[in-house]
Amino acid sequence: MQFVVTPGGDEIAVMDAREALVIEGALSLYVLKHPDSNVAIDALRAASAANEAREARMEEAAERASV
Repeated sequence: MQFVVTPGGDEIAVMDAREALVIEGALSLYVLKHPDSNVAIDALRAASAANEAREARMEEAAERASV
């Protein structure tokens, strides 16, 4: 299990990158169906930011490895 810290200082627990994408997709669908849910929108924003940060770290690690 991996804990990802959001920009707001909270943590999201995920098992691997695929699960992070599933969580983001599920939250996206929920927000589409319930656009007035501030909690869901905040959760989606946090999950998306955490996933983008993870992707950036992976890209940086790949660049360092290829040098």
